[in-house]
Amino acid sequence: MNLTTASRTLQLLGRILDPRSATEPFLPPRAEKRALPLRPAEQPLPRCAPEEQGISSRHIRQFLEELDRDKALYMQDVMVLRRGCVLCEAAFGSQDLRAAKSTFSACKSVTSLAVGLLVDDGVLSLTEKVADIFGDLCTPAVRRRLKDLTVEHLLTMRAGIQFSEAEALTEADWVRRFLNASVRGEPGTDFLYNSLNSYILSAIIALKAGKGVHQLVRERLFAPLGITDTLWETCPAGIDKGGWGFYIRPEDMAKLGQLVLDGGLWQGERLLSQTYLDAALTAHAVPPETTGDFNYGYHIWVGRRENTFLFNGMLGQNVLGFRDSGILLVTNAGADTDFQESRYFEMVSRYFGGAFPDRLEPDPDARRELEETASALSAYRLEPQTIAGQDQALTAPFLQRSFAAAEPKAVSAGLLPVALQALHNNYTAGVTSLAVSVRGDLPELIYRERDAVYRFPVGLGVPQVCQLDFRGNAYHTAVLGRFTHDEEERPVFYIRMDFLETPCVRTLKLVAEGDGLLLRQSETPGVPYVFRKLQAAAQSGLTRPLLLVAAGGTEEDYLLYKTLQLLSPEIVFRGEGR
Repeated sequence: MNLTTASRTLQLLGRILDPRSATEPFLPPRAEKRALPLRPAEQPLPRCAPEEQGISSRHIRQFLEELDRDKALYMQDVMVLRRGCVLCEAAFGSQDLRAAKSTFSACKSVTSLAVGLLVDDGVLSLTEKVADIFGDLCTPAVRRRLKDLTVEHLLTMRAGIQFSEAEALTEADWVRRFLNASVRGEPGTDFLYNSLNSYILSAIIALKAGKGVHQLVRERLFAPLGITDTLWETCPAGIDKGGWGFYIRPEDMAKLGQLVLDGGLWQGERLLSQTYLDAALTAHAVPPETTGDFNYGYHIWVGRRENTFLFNGMLGQNVLGFRDSGILLVTNAGADTDFQESRYFEMVSRYFGGAFPDRLEPDPDARRELEETASALSAYRLEPQTIAGQDQALTAPFLQRSFAAAEPKAVSAGLLPVALQALHNNYTAGVTSLAVSVRGDLPELIYRERDAVYRFPVGLGVPQVCQLDFRGNAYHTAVLGRFTHDEEERPVFYIRMDFLETPCVRTLKLVAEGDGLLLRQSETPGVPYVFRKLQAAAQSGLTRPLLLVAAGGTEEDYLLYKTLQLLSPEIVFRGEGR
Protein backbone atom coordinates (compact mmCIF):
# COMPACT_ATOMS: atom_id res chain seq x y z
CA MET A 1 0.00 0.00 0.00
CA ASN A 2 1.64 3.26 -1.06
CA LEU A 3 1.10 6.46 0.90
CA THR A 4 -1.30 8.06 -1.57
CA THR A 5 -3.51 5.00 -1.82
CA ALA A 6 -3.35 4.42 1.94
CA SER A 7 -4.43 8.00 2.56
CA ARG A 8 -7.36 7.74 0.16
CA THR A 9 -8.48 4.39 1.54
CA LEU A 10 -8.25 5.79 5.04
CA GLN A 11 -10.26 8.86 4.09
CA LEU A 12 -12.96 6.80 2.37
CA LEU A 13 -13.33 4.54 5.42
CA GLY A 14 -13.63 7.63 7.60
CA ARG A 15 -16.35 9.04 5.34
CA ILE A 16 -18.30 5.76 5.38
CA LEU A 17 -18.13 5.54 9.17
CA ASP A 18 -19.22 9.17 9.71
CA PRO A 19 -23.02 9.32 10.23
CA ARG A 20 -23.03 13.12 10.09
CA SER A 21 -22.64 13.35 6.31
CA ALA A 22 -23.28 11.43 3.12
CA THR A 23 -20.30 9.45 1.88
CA GLU A 24 -18.40 11.20 -0.89
CA PRO A 25 -16.50 8.68 -3.06
CA PHE A 26 -13.10 9.37 -4.61
CA LEU A 27 -14.18 8.03 -7.99
CA PRO A 28 -17.40 9.03 -9.76
CA PRO A 29 -20.04 6.29 -9.42
CA ARG A 30 -20.73 4.17 -12.50
CA ALA A 31 -23.72 2.03 -13.44
CA GLU A 32 -22.22 -1.47 -13.15
CA LYS A 33 -25.16 -3.72 -12.25
CA ARG A 34 -27.63 -3.64 -15.13
CA ALA A 35 -30.97 -5.42 -14.93
CA LEU A 36 -30.94 -9.17 -15.62
CA PRO A 37 -34.18 -11.06 -16.36
CA LEU A 38 -35.84 -13.40 -13.91
CA ARG A 39 -36.31 -16.52 -16.01
CA PRO A 40 -35.28 -20.18 -16.03
CA ALA A 41 -32.07 -21.42 -17.60
CA GLU A 42 -32.26 -21.50 -21.39
CA GLN A 43 -31.00 -25.09 -21.68
CA PRO A 44 -32.09 -26.75 -18.42
CA LEU A 45 -30.21 -29.69 -17.03
CA PRO A 46 -32.07 -33.02 -16.90
CA ARG A 47 -34.10 -33.80 -13.76
CA CYS A 48 -34.55 -37.22 -12.23
CA ALA A 49 -35.52 -38.94 -9.01
CA PRO A 50 -32.61 -39.20 -6.54
CA GLU A 51 -33.03 -42.98 -6.43
CA GLU A 52 -32.26 -43.16 -10.15
CA GLN A 53 -28.79 -41.84 -9.26
CA GLY A 54 -28.27 -44.00 -6.18
CA ILE A 55 -29.20 -41.49 -3.48
CA SER A 56 -32.21 -41.75 -1.21
CA SER A 57 -34.80 -38.97 -1.39
CA ARG A 58 -35.09 -39.22 2.42
CA HIS A 59 -31.34 -38.62 2.70
CA ILE A 60 -31.59 -35.40 0.69
CA ARG A 61 -34.72 -34.33 2.56
CA GLN A 62 -32.86 -34.63 5.87
CA PHE A 63 -30.05 -32.54 4.36
CA LEU A 64 -32.50 -29.78 3.39
CA GLU A 65 -34.08 -29.82 6.83
CA GLU A 66 -30.69 -29.48 8.52
CA LEU A 67 -29.74 -26.60 6.21
CA ASP A 68 -32.98 -24.87 7.16
CA ARG A 69 -32.48 -25.40 10.90
CA ASP A 70 -29.03 -23.80 10.88
CA LYS A 71 -30.04 -20.15 10.66
CA ALA A 72 -26.39 -19.03 10.86
CA LEU A 73 -25.97 -20.26 7.28
CA TYR A 74 -28.54 -17.79 5.91
CA MET A 75 -29.09 -20.30 3.10
CA GLN A 76 -30.70 -18.86 -0.02
CA ASP A 77 -30.78 -21.70 -2.52
CA VAL A 78 -29.34 -25.15 -3.09
CA MET A 79 -29.11 -27.60 -5.99
CA VAL A 80 -27.99 -31.24 -5.66
CA LEU A 81 -26.82 -33.08 -8.78
CA ARG A 82 -25.27 -36.40 -9.66
CA ARG A 83 -23.77 -37.29 -13.03
CA GLY A 84 -25.18 -34.08 -14.50
CA CYS A 85 -28.75 -34.71 -13.38
CA VAL A 86 -30.57 -32.41 -10.95
CA LEU A 87 -31.90 -34.45 -8.02
CA CYS A 88 -33.18 -31.61 -5.88
CA GLU A 89 -33.44 -27.81 -5.96
CA ALA A 90 -34.80 -25.46 -3.36
CA ALA A 91 -35.03 -21.74 -2.72
CA PHE A 92 -35.35 -20.52 0.86
CA GLY A 93 -37.73 -17.76 1.95
CA SER A 94 -38.10 -15.01 -0.65
CA GLN A 95 -35.29 -16.30 -2.87
CA ASP A 96 -35.73 -17.26 -6.52
CA LEU A 97 -33.60 -19.79 -8.42
CA ARG A 98 -34.28 -17.87 -11.64
CA ALA A 99 -32.23 -14.89 -10.44
CA ALA A 100 -28.67 -14.42 -11.65
CA LYS A 101 -26.66 -14.43 -8.42
CA SER A 102 -23.55 -12.50 -7.47
CA THR A 103 -20.85 -15.15 -7.15
CA PHE A 104 -18.25 -13.01 -5.41
CA SER A 105 -14.94 -14.91 -5.47
CA ALA A 106 -16.47 -18.09 -6.87
CA CYS A 107 -16.05 -16.46 -10.28
CA LYS A 108 -12.26 -16.66 -9.84
CA SER A 109 -12.68 -20.28 -10.91
CA VAL A 110 -14.41 -19.10 -14.11
CA THR A 111 -11.42 -16.86 -14.77
CA SER A 112 -9.23 -19.95 -14.33
CA LEU A 113 -11.27 -21.75 -17.01
CA ALA A 114 -10.66 -18.79 -19.33
CA VAL A 115 -6.93 -19.01 -18.66
CA GLY A 116 -7.15 -22.72 -19.50
CA LEU A 117 -8.71 -21.91 -22.87
CA LEU A 118 -5.77 -19.69 -23.79
CA VAL A 119 -3.26 -22.23 -22.49
CA ASP A 120 -4.95 -24.92 -24.62
CA ASP A 121 -4.75 -22.58 -27.63
CA GLY A 122 -1.02 -22.02 -27.08
CA VAL A 123 -1.68 -18.28 -26.71
CA LEU A 124 -0.62 -18.11 -23.06
CA SER A 125 1.97 -19.95 -20.99
CA LEU A 126 1.72 -20.25 -17.22
CA THR A 127 5.45 -19.60 -16.95
CA GLU A 128 5.24 -16.25 -18.78
CA LYS A 129 6.51 -13.29 -16.81
CA VAL A 130 3.90 -10.70 -15.92
CA ALA A 131 6.35 -7.87 -16.56
CA ASP A 132 6.92 -9.14 -20.10
CA ILE A 133 3.19 -9.37 -20.82
CA PHE A 134 2.54 -5.75 -19.83
CA GLY A 135 5.66 -4.49 -21.59
CA ASP A 136 5.60 -0.69 -21.86
CA LEU A 137 3.58 -0.32 -18.65
CA CYS A 138 6.57 -1.64 -16.70
CA THR A 139 9.40 0.74 -15.93
CA PRO A 140 12.91 -0.71 -15.46
CA ALA A 141 12.33 -0.57 -11.70
CA VAL A 142 9.07 -2.52 -12.02
CA ARG A 143 10.76 -5.09 -14.24
CA ARG A 144 13.46 -5.65 -11.65
CA ARG A 145 10.96 -5.97 -8.82
CA LEU A 146 8.60 -8.31 -10.72
CA LYS A 147 11.24 -10.19 -12.69
CA ASP A 148 10.21 -13.57 -11.23
CA LEU A 149 6.44 -13.05 -11.13
CA THR A 150 4.61 -15.47 -13.47
CA VAL A 151 1.04 -16.14 -14.54
CA GLU A 152 1.06 -19.29 -12.39
CA HIS A 153 1.91 -17.23 -9.32
CA LEU A 154 -1.23 -15.17 -9.94
CA LEU A 155 -3.33 -18.33 -10.39
CA THR A 156 -2.10 -19.84 -7.13
CA MET A 157 -2.35 -16.65 -5.02
CA ARG A 158 1.40 -16.63 -4.47
CA ALA A 159 2.18 -13.33 -6.19
CA GLY A 160 2.80 -11.38 -2.98
CA ILE A 161 1.47 -8.12 -4.49
CA GLN A 162 -0.31 -6.06 -1.84
CA PHE A 163 -2.64 -3.83 -3.88
CA SER A 164 -6.10 -4.95 -2.69
CA GLU A 165 -9.81 -4.55 -3.43
CA ALA A 166 -10.23 -1.96 -0.69
CA GLU A 167 -7.55 0.22 -2.25
CA ALA A 168 -9.07 -0.26 -5.72
CA LEU A 169 -12.13 1.71 -4.55
CA THR A 170 -10.04 4.86 -4.71
CA GLU A 171 -7.94 4.14 -7.83
CA ALA A 172 -8.83 4.48 -11.53
CA ASP A 173 -5.90 2.57 -13.07
CA TRP A 174 -5.78 -0.81 -11.37
CA VAL A 175 -3.20 -2.38 -13.70
CA ARG A 176 -0.66 0.37 -13.16
CA ARG A 177 -1.23 0.44 -9.41
CA PHE A 178 -0.86 -3.36 -9.20
CA LEU A 179 2.40 -3.32 -11.13
CA ASN A 180 3.77 -0.55 -8.92
CA ALA A 181 2.55 -1.96 -5.60
CA SER A 182 4.81 -3.31 -2.91
CA VAL A 183 5.65 -7.01 -2.83
CA ARG A 184 5.72 -9.24 0.24
CA GLY A 185 8.35 -11.95 0.01
CA GLU A 186 9.38 -13.80 -3.12
CA PRO A 187 6.76 -14.76 -5.75
CA GLY A 188 5.85 -18.42 -5.50
CA THR A 189 6.43 -18.74 -1.76
CA ASP A 190 3.65 -17.50 0.53
CA PHE A 191 -0.10 -17.84 -0.06
CA LEU A 192 -1.58 -14.32 -0.02
CA TYR A 193 -5.22 -14.28 -1.11
CA ASN A 194 -5.84 -11.15 -3.18
CA SER A 195 -8.65 -10.59 -5.69
CA LEU A 196 -6.45 -8.23 -7.68
CA ASN A 197 -4.43 -11.28 -8.79
CA SER A 198 -7.62 -12.40 -10.56
CA TYR A 199 -8.14 -8.95 -12.01
CA ILE A 200 -4.63 -8.96 -13.48
CA LEU A 201 -5.35 -12.37 -15.00
CA SER A 202 -8.43 -10.81 -16.57
CA ALA A 203 -6.29 -7.98 -17.95
CA ILE A 204 -3.81 -10.54 -19.31
CA ILE A 205 -6.65 -12.45 -21.01
CA ALA A 206 -7.82 -9.22 -22.64
CA LEU A 207 -4.31 -8.56 -23.99
CA LYS A 208 -3.70 -12.10 -25.19
CA ALA A 209 -7.15 -12.90 -26.60
CA GLY A 210 -8.08 -9.44 -27.85
CA LYS A 211 -11.34 -9.73 -25.90
CA GLY A 212 -12.37 -9.67 -22.26
CA VAL A 213 -12.72 -12.74 -20.07
CA HIS A 214 -16.51 -12.45 -20.15
CA GLN A 215 -16.68 -12.37 -23.95
CA LEU A 216 -14.18 -15.23 -24.19
CA VAL A 217 -16.12 -17.57 -21.90
CA ARG A 218 -19.43 -16.55 -23.46
CA GLU A 219 -18.18 -17.62 -26.86
CA ARG A 220 -16.21 -20.70 -25.91
CA LEU A 221 -18.03 -22.09 -22.85
CA PHE A 222 -21.38 -20.41 -22.25
CA ALA A 223 -22.68 -20.83 -25.81
CA PRO A 224 -22.33 -24.64 -25.93
CA LEU A 225 -23.56 -24.93 -22.32
CA GLY A 226 -26.64 -22.80 -23.01
CA ILE A 227 -25.70 -20.19 -20.41
CA THR A 228 -27.35 -16.79 -20.92
CA ASP A 229 -28.16 -13.61 -19.01
CA THR A 230 -24.79 -13.23 -17.30
CA LEU A 231 -23.05 -10.04 -16.24
CA TRP A 232 -19.45 -9.29 -15.34
CA GLU A 233 -18.74 -5.89 -13.85
CA THR A 234 -15.76 -3.91 -15.10
CA CYS A 235 -13.10 -1.67 -13.56
CA PRO A 236 -12.99 2.07 -14.31
CA ALA A 237 -10.86 1.24 -17.39
CA GLY A 238 -13.47 -1.19 -18.72
CA ILE A 239 -11.65 -4.46 -17.92
CA ASP A 240 -13.74 -7.30 -16.46
CA LYS A 241 -13.00 -7.54 -12.74
CA GLY A 242 -12.08 -11.22 -12.97
CA GLY A 243 -12.17 -11.98 -9.25
CA TRP A 244 -15.62 -10.65 -8.38
CA GLY A 245 -18.59 -8.87 -9.94
CA PHE A 246 -19.93 -11.87 -11.91
CA TYR A 247 -23.64 -12.78 -11.94
CA ILE A 248 -25.05 -16.10 -13.13
CA ARG A 249 -28.04 -18.32 -12.35
CA PRO A 250 -27.39 -21.22 -9.95
CA GLU A 251 -28.34 -23.77 -12.61
CA ASP A 252 -25.94 -22.22 -15.12
CA MET A 253 -23.19 -22.17 -12.50
CA ALA A 254 -23.91 -25.86 -11.99
CA LYS A 255 -23.14 -26.44 -15.68
CA LEU A 256 -19.66 -24.97 -15.20
CA GLY A 257 -19.12 -27.18 -12.16
CA GLN A 258 -20.28 -30.17 -14.18
CA LEU A 259 -17.86 -29.27 -16.97
CA VAL A 260 -15.00 -29.43 -14.47
CA LEU A 261 -16.33 -32.62 -12.90
CA ASP A 262 -16.44 -34.21 -16.38
CA GLY A 263 -12.85 -33.25 -17.19
CA GLY A 264 -13.68 -30.53 -19.74
CA LEU A 265 -16.22 -32.54 -21.75
CA TRP A 266 -19.76 -31.36 -22.42
CA GLN A 267 -22.19 -33.71 -24.16
CA GLY A 268 -19.26 -35.48 -25.79
CA GLU A 269 -17.58 -32.27 -26.99
CA ARG A 270 -14.24 -31.24 -25.51
CA LEU A 271 -14.34 -27.61 -24.41
CA LEU A 272 -11.31 -27.60 -22.12
CA SER A 273 -8.34 -29.94 -21.91
CA GLN A 274 -8.03 -32.61 -19.25
CA THR A 275 -4.37 -31.58 -18.94
CA TYR A 276 -5.20 -28.04 -17.79
CA LEU A 277 -7.96 -29.21 -15.43
CA ASP A 278 -5.70 -31.82 -13.87
CA ALA A 279 -3.20 -29.06 -13.10
CA ALA A 280 -5.94 -26.68 -11.94
CA LEU A 281 -7.30 -29.29 -9.50
CA THR A 282 -3.88 -30.04 -8.03
CA ALA A 283 -2.96 -28.34 -4.75
CA HIS A 284 -0.23 -25.76 -5.43
CA ALA A 285 -0.56 -23.69 -2.26
CA VAL A 286 -1.53 -24.41 1.33
CA PRO A 287 -3.72 -21.64 2.80
CA PRO A 288 -3.99 -21.13 6.55
CA GLU A 289 -6.21 -23.68 8.28
CA THR A 290 -8.43 -20.82 9.43
CA THR A 291 -9.77 -20.54 5.86
CA GLY A 292 -11.16 -24.09 5.93
CA ASP A 293 -10.32 -27.62 4.85
CA PHE A 294 -9.16 -26.86 1.30
CA ASN A 295 -5.86 -26.21 -0.42
CA TYR A 296 -5.52 -24.01 -3.50
CA GLY A 297 -5.04 -25.00 -7.12
CA TYR A 298 -5.38 -22.71 -10.12
CA HIS A 299 -8.04 -20.38 -8.71
CA ILE A 300 -9.97 -23.50 -7.68
CA TRP A 301 -9.95 -24.83 -4.11
CA VAL A 302 -8.95 -28.48 -3.67
CA GLY A 303 -10.04 -30.71 -0.76
CA ARG A 304 -7.31 -31.57 1.73
CA ARG A 305 -8.86 -34.83 2.91
CA GLU A 306 -11.47 -35.57 0.25
CA ASN A 307 -11.23 -35.79 -3.53
CA THR A 308 -13.19 -32.58 -4.06
CA PHE A 309 -12.95 -29.24 -5.80
CA LEU A 310 -14.63 -25.98 -4.89
CA PHE A 311 -15.56 -22.67 -6.48
CA ASN A 312 -15.87 -20.52 -3.35
CA GLY A 313 -17.20 -17.00 -2.83
CA MET A 314 -17.56 -15.05 0.39
CA LEU A 315 -20.76 -15.36 2.43
CA GLY A 316 -21.57 -18.83 1.05
CA GLN A 317 -21.47 -18.89 -2.77
CA ASN A 318 -20.24 -22.41 -3.54
CA VAL A 319 -19.93 -25.01 -6.26
CA LEU A 320 -18.64 -28.19 -4.61
CA GLY A 321 -17.81 -31.28 -6.65
CA PHE A 322 -17.12 -34.79 -5.32
CA ARG A 323 -14.89 -36.26 -8.00
CA ASP A 324 -15.24 -39.92 -6.99
CA SER A 325 -19.03 -40.08 -6.76
CA GLY A 326 -19.96 -37.45 -9.38
CA ILE A 327 -22.05 -35.47 -6.88
CA LEU A 328 -22.21 -31.70 -7.31
CA LEU A 329 -23.75 -29.12 -4.98
CA VAL A 330 -24.43 -25.48 -5.79
CA THR A 331 -25.43 -23.04 -3.05
CA ASN A 332 -25.92 -19.34 -2.49
CA ALA A 333 -26.08 -17.92 1.02
CA GLY A 334 -25.48 -14.87 3.18
CA ALA A 335 -23.46 -16.33 6.07
CA ASP A 336 -20.91 -14.18 7.90
CA THR A 337 -17.91 -16.01 6.41
CA ASP A 338 -15.12 -15.21 3.97
CA PHE A 339 -13.97 -18.69 2.96
CA GLN A 340 -15.04 -22.15 4.20
CA GLU A 341 -15.43 -21.46 7.91
CA SER A 342 -19.15 -22.22 8.15
CA ARG A 343 -20.67 -25.50 9.30
CA TYR A 344 -21.99 -26.05 5.77
CA PHE A 345 -18.86 -27.88 4.66
CA GLU A 346 -18.94 -30.34 7.56
CA MET A 347 -22.60 -30.94 6.84
CA VAL A 348 -22.09 -31.55 3.11
CA SER A 349 -19.18 -33.91 3.76
CA ARG A 350 -21.30 -35.87 6.20
CA TYR A 351 -24.21 -36.24 3.78
CA PHE A 352 -22.40 -36.60 0.45
CA GLY A 353 -18.78 -37.45 1.16
CA GLY A 354 -19.11 -41.21 1.07
CA ALA A 355 -19.69 -43.81 -1.64
CA PHE A 356 -23.10 -44.23 -3.25
CA PRO A 357 -24.50 -47.04 -5.40
CA ASP A 358 -25.31 -46.49 -9.04
CA ARG A 359 -29.04 -46.86 -8.48
CA LEU A 360 -31.68 -47.53 -5.81
CA GLU A 361 -35.18 -48.93 -5.99
CA PRO A 362 -37.81 -46.28 -6.77
CA ASP A 363 -39.45 -44.73 -3.70
CA PRO A 364 -42.34 -42.52 -4.85
CA ASP A 365 -43.46 -41.67 -1.30
CA ALA A 366 -39.98 -40.50 -0.29
CA ARG A 367 -39.63 -38.47 -3.48
CA ARG A 368 -42.99 -36.80 -2.87
CA GLU A 369 -41.94 -35.94 0.69
CA LEU A 370 -38.70 -34.44 -0.62
CA GLU A 371 -40.59 -32.29 -3.11
CA GLU A 372 -42.99 -31.16 -0.40
CA THR A 373 -40.10 -30.27 1.92
CA ALA A 374 -38.33 -28.29 -0.82
CA SER A 375 -41.56 -26.46 -1.68
CA ALA A 376 -42.27 -25.66 1.98
CA LEU A 377 -38.99 -23.74 2.26
CA SER A 378 -40.28 -21.06 -0.12
CA ALA A 379 -42.26 -18.05 1.11
CA TYR A 380 -44.20 -17.97 -2.17
CA ARG A 381 -46.18 -21.08 -1.20
CA LEU A 382 -48.16 -19.10 1.40
CA GLU A 383 -51.53 -17.43 0.94
CA PRO A 384 -51.40 -13.73 0.06
CA GLN A 385 -53.04 -11.27 2.43
CA THR A 386 -54.59 -7.85 1.83
CA ILE A 387 -54.82 -4.53 3.60
CA ALA A 388 -58.48 -5.21 4.32
CA GLY A 389 -57.55 -8.25 6.35
CA GLN A 390 -55.21 -6.37 8.70
CA ASP A 391 -55.92 -5.00 12.18
CA GLN A 392 -56.84 -1.34 11.60
CA ALA A 393 -55.44 -0.36 14.98
CA LEU A 394 -52.01 -1.47 13.69
CA THR A 395 -52.28 -0.05 10.15
CA ALA A 396 -53.84 3.36 10.94
CA PRO A 397 -50.62 5.02 12.22
CA PHE A 398 -48.92 4.31 8.87
CA LEU A 399 -51.35 4.14 5.95
CA GLN A 400 -51.87 7.22 3.80
CA ARG A 401 -49.36 9.16 5.86
CA SER A 402 -46.01 10.80 5.19
CA PHE A 403 -43.13 11.47 7.58
CA ALA A 404 -40.09 13.74 7.34
CA ALA A 405 -36.65 12.90 8.74
CA ALA A 406 -36.12 14.97 11.85
CA GLU A 407 -32.44 14.49 12.70
CA PRO A 408 -29.02 15.06 11.09
CA LYS A 409 -27.88 11.42 10.90
CA ALA A 410 -30.56 10.72 8.28
CA VAL A 411 -28.10 12.16 5.79
CA SER A 412 -26.03 8.95 5.85
CA ALA A 413 -28.89 6.41 5.80
CA GLY A 414 -30.34 4.97 2.61
CA LEU A 415 -32.45 2.14 1.25
CA LEU A 416 -29.61 0.25 -0.49
CA PRO A 417 -27.66 -1.92 1.99
CA VAL A 418 -24.33 -0.34 2.94
CA ALA A 419 -22.48 -3.44 1.72
CA LEU A 420 -23.83 -2.86 -1.80
CA GLN A 421 -23.15 0.85 -1.61
CA ALA A 422 -19.48 0.18 -0.87
CA LEU A 423 -19.23 -2.64 -3.41
CA HIS A 424 -20.47 -0.43 -6.24
CA ASN A 425 -19.07 2.92 -5.06
CA ASN A 426 -22.70 4.04 -5.06
CA TYR A 427 -23.45 5.87 -1.83
CA THR A 428 -26.75 7.25 -0.66
CA ALA A 429 -27.38 10.96 -0.44
CA GLY A 430 -29.48 10.37 2.69
CA VAL A 431 -33.14 9.69 3.45
CA THR A 432 -35.44 12.72 3.69
CA SER A 433 -38.94 11.28 4.04
CA LEU A 434 -41.10 8.16 4.17
CA ALA A 435 -44.71 7.65 3.13
CA VAL A 436 -47.03 4.66 3.10
CA SER A 437 -49.81 4.68 0.52
CA VAL A 438 -52.19 1.98 -0.65
CA ARG A 439 -52.17 0.60 -4.17
CA GLY A 440 -54.80 -2.01 -4.94
CA ASP A 441 -54.97 -4.21 -1.86
CA LEU A 442 -51.36 -3.79 -0.69
CA PRO A 443 -49.40 -1.11 1.13
CA GLU A 444 -46.86 0.81 -0.93
CA LEU A 445 -43.73 2.31 0.59
CA ILE A 446 -42.37 5.59 -0.74
CA TYR A 447 -38.78 6.04 0.44
CA ARG A 448 -37.40 9.42 -0.60
CA GLU A 449 -33.68 10.22 -0.61
CA ARG A 450 -32.13 13.56 -1.50
CA ASP A 451 -31.56 12.56 -5.10
CA ALA A 452 -33.98 9.68 -5.68
CA VAL A 453 -37.41 8.30 -4.87
CA TYR A 454 -38.10 4.56 -4.43
CA ARG A 455 -41.72 3.47 -4.63
CA PHE A 456 -42.66 -0.19 -4.38
CA PRO A 457 -45.41 -2.56 -3.13
CA VAL A 458 -44.99 -4.44 0.13
CA GLY A 459 -46.30 -7.99 0.04
CA LEU A 460 -48.42 -9.26 2.90
CA GLY A 461 -48.20 -12.99 3.46
CA VAL A 462 -46.34 -13.49 0.16
CA PRO A 463 -43.37 -11.41 -1.09
CA GLN A 464 -43.89 -8.92 -3.89
CA VAL A 465 -41.02 -8.76 -6.39
CA CYS A 466 -40.12 -5.43 -7.96
CA GLN A 467 -37.07 -3.95 -9.67
CA LEU A 468 -35.33 -1.05 -7.95
CA ASP A 469 -32.81 1.16 -9.69
CA PHE A 470 -30.11 2.82 -7.58
CA ARG A 471 -28.44 5.35 -9.88
CA GLY A 472 -28.22 2.89 -12.75
CA ASN A 473 -27.61 -0.24 -10.65
CA ALA A 474 -30.72 -2.43 -10.87
CA TYR A 475 -31.80 -5.14 -8.44
CA HIS A 476 -34.75 -7.50 -8.33
CA THR A 477 -36.06 -7.11 -4.79
CA ALA A 478 -38.56 -9.32 -2.96
CA VAL A 479 -40.45 -7.27 -0.37
CA LEU A 480 -42.44 -8.82 2.46
CA GLY A 481 -44.09 -6.91 5.29
CA ARG A 482 -46.29 -7.38 8.30
CA PHE A 483 -48.16 -5.13 10.72
CA THR A 484 -47.48 -6.03 14.33
CA HIS A 485 -46.56 -4.37 17.61
CA ASP A 486 -43.47 -4.25 19.80
CA GLU A 487 -42.95 -5.09 23.46
CA GLU A 488 -44.34 -1.68 24.43
CA GLU A 489 -47.49 -2.35 22.38
CA ARG A 490 -46.56 0.33 19.83
CA PRO A 491 -47.76 -0.39 16.27
CA VAL A 492 -44.94 -1.58 14.01
CA PHE A 493 -44.73 -1.96 10.24
CA TYR A 494 -41.92 -4.46 9.62
CA ILE A 495 -40.54 -4.75 6.07
CA ARG A 496 -37.94 -7.21 4.79
CA MET A 497 -36.29 -6.62 1.42
CA ASP A 498 -34.27 -9.44 -0.19
CA PHE A 499 -31.99 -8.19 -2.97
CA LEU A 500 -32.33 -11.35 -5.01
CA GLU A 501 -29.10 -11.16 -7.02
CA THR A 502 -27.06 -10.73 -3.84
CA PRO A 503 -26.86 -12.16 -0.30
CA CYS A 504 -27.98 -8.79 1.06
CA VAL A 505 -31.18 -8.18 3.00
CA ARG A 506 -32.44 -4.78 4.13
CA THR A 507 -34.93 -4.63 6.99
CA LEU A 508 -37.02 -1.60 7.87
CA LYS A 509 -38.87 -1.41 11.17
CA LEU A 510 -41.27 1.52 11.32
CA VAL A 511 -42.35 2.08 14.93
CA ALA A 512 -45.24 4.47 15.60
CA GLU A 513 -44.30 7.15 18.15
CA GLY A 514 -46.95 9.75 18.83
CA ASP A 515 -47.65 11.57 15.57
CA GLY A 516 -44.34 10.44 14.03
CA LEU A 517 -42.31 7.28 13.82
CA LEU A 518 -38.95 5.78 14.59
CA LEU A 519 -37.22 4.04 11.67
CA ARG A 520 -34.87 1.25 12.65
CA GLN A 521 -32.84 -0.03 9.71
CA SER A 522 -30.57 -3.06 9.60
CA GLU A 523 -29.03 -5.33 7.01
CA THR A 524 -27.64 -8.82 6.53
CA PRO A 525 -24.76 -9.51 6.33
CA GLY A 526 -24.37 -6.78 8.86
CA VAL A 527 -23.09 -5.86 12.29
CA PRO A 528 -21.43 -9.16 13.32
CA TYR A 529 -19.54 -9.50 10.03
CA VAL A 530 -18.34 -5.89 9.79
CA PHE A 531 -17.54 -5.72 13.50
CA ARG A 532 -15.25 -8.75 13.21
CA LYS A 533 -13.50 -7.08 10.26
CA LEU A 534 -12.90 -3.92 12.30
CA GLN A 535 -11.73 -5.99 15.28
CA ALA A 536 -9.17 -7.76 13.10
CA ALA A 537 -7.97 -4.43 11.70
CA ALA A 538 -7.65 -3.04 15.23
CA GLN A 539 -5.38 -5.96 16.19
CA SER A 540 -3.09 -5.59 13.18
CA GLY A 541 0.02 -3.52 13.58
CA LEU A 542 -0.29 -2.44 9.93
CA THR A 543 -3.90 -1.28 9.91
CA ARG A 544 -4.43 -0.25 13.54
CA PRO A 545 -2.97 3.26 13.05
CA LEU A 546 -5.11 3.76 9.93
CA LEU A 547 -8.25 2.60 11.72
CA LEU A 548 -7.44 4.84 14.66
CA VAL A 549 -7.53 7.87 12.38
CA ALA A 550 -10.46 6.72 10.19
CA ALA A 551 -12.80 5.54 12.95
CA GLY A 552 -11.51 7.72 15.75
CA GLY A 553 -10.64 4.78 18.00
CA THR A 554 -9.89 1.07 18.12
CA GLU A 555 -11.43 -0.09 21.40
CA GLU A 556 -13.97 -2.91 20.95
CA ASP A 557 -16.89 -1.03 22.52
CA TYR A 558 -16.20 1.97 20.32
CA LEU A 559 -15.88 -0.12 17.14
CA LEU A 560 -19.17 -1.84 17.92
CA TYR A 561 -20.78 1.57 18.44
CA LYS A 562 -19.48 2.78 15.06
CA THR A 563 -20.68 -0.41 13.36
CA LEU A 564 -24.16 -0.05 14.84
CA GLN A 565 -24.29 3.58 13.74
CA LEU A 566 -23.42 2.55 10.21
CA LEU A 567 -25.47 -0.62 9.73
CA SER A 568 -28.31 -0.29 12.25
CA PRO A 569 -29.22 3.40 12.44
CA GLU A 570 -32.30 4.66 14.26
CA ILE A 571 -33.88 7.74 12.72
CA VAL A 572 -36.74 9.84 14.08
CA PHE A 573 -39.39 11.05 11.60
CA ARG A 574 -42.08 13.60 12.30
CA GLY A 575 -45.59 13.21 10.91
CA GLU A 576 -46.59 15.45 8.00
CA GLY A 577 -50.32 14.77 8.09
CA ARG A 578 -52.72 12.38 6.37
